[in-house]
Amino acid sequence: MTKAITLAIFMVVLVLGMVTKETQGEEKQCYDYLLTPQENCEGLICAHECTMQHGGNGMCVDTTSTVCICTYDCTS
Repeated sequence: MTKAITLAIFMVVLVLGMVTKETQGEEKQCYDYLLTPQENCEGLICAHECTMQHGGNGMCVDTTSTVCICTYDCTS
């Protein structure tokens, strides 16, 4: 009897874990490449531009390039 109860509890926890994982992964991530006006990408400017345009997080690819990658949640 205790073996069946233990197995049932294990299965419930397993199923709930799988359902939680699927619902968390429903938000799609979109990416946008922003060009910074300076010679070198600055982290604060990149983050600010990304937040203002898309409400996301921006980070520099490399400090010697002018490319900023903006990651945000897709609305569609």
